[in-house]
Amino acid sequence: MHSVGPSPALRDLAPVASNIPDCLDQALTIARRIGFDAVIYDFAPVPTTPEGVLMTPSVVEPCNLPAEMRDLWVRQGLYQKDPVQALALKGSCPFFWSYHRNEASALQSSLDENATAVSAVLRDWRYSRGVTVPLHMPGNGFATMTGLWHDESFSSMRQILDLCVMQFAYLAHAANDRISGLFGRNELTPVGIKLSTRERECISLAAQGLSTKQIAWRLKRSESTVVLHLQSAARKLGGRNRAQAIARAAHFGYLSARSD
Repeated sequence: MHSVGPSPALRDLAPVASNIPDCLDQALTIARRIGFDAVIYDFAPVPTTPEGVLMTPSVVEPCNLPAEMRDLWVRQGLYQKDPVQALALKGSCPFFWSYHRNEASALQSSLDENATAVSAVLRDWRYSRGVTVPLHMPGNGFATMTGLWHDESFSSMRQILDLCVMQFAYLAHAANDRISGLFGRNELTPVGIKLSTRERECISLAAQGLSTKQIAWRLKRSESTVVLHLQSAARKLGGRNRAQAIARAAHFGYLSARSD
């Protein structure tokens, strides 16, 4: 018999877990008590590019799922094709999803050809249904926590689906509070856009309106060196000129206190 009510989530999530995998192992233990078979958590310090394309998360932690999931979602780009992630970014309410077209779920209108690759993988693994909780965080950070059912166990949960959604949503918020406290610079740096300390200093001073000459004086470096740092930062950020580089640096969080 599955536990009823949200109280186990906070009681059993140890506040002193020293790393993210340990926190998620605890979350998986609780999720199993309320009927789920697997959990995945992801976090991106910035959810999209300025053009609106989903950014690859800096944290992707699947628990009790096939080992190749991280590689498929991160390195092979299934994260950007996953309609669950696109849907989560648009709202804040937890939702049930299914990759079965004949089942009513939040994904029914999104199961087009773009979702085929993700659908094929999850149905092959027989993890084709789940509950996802969007977790919008201060400073533009975005996480999701998803509980999944193996196909064989879902039929016994169908009658208490609303309760499962409620309980898992509570667990997801409790777990995210613990996990986010463990983030360091690696987790808070957008994937693929890592500026050096000097590049961050130069772009930050440029954003304050300082000229190249003034930045060079402030940092006690030559103007040519400052130009090289600004050009390198612009290239990494995808900016075609200094103004665009500054705008993109702001978007990716490099001009906020979080990037210090």
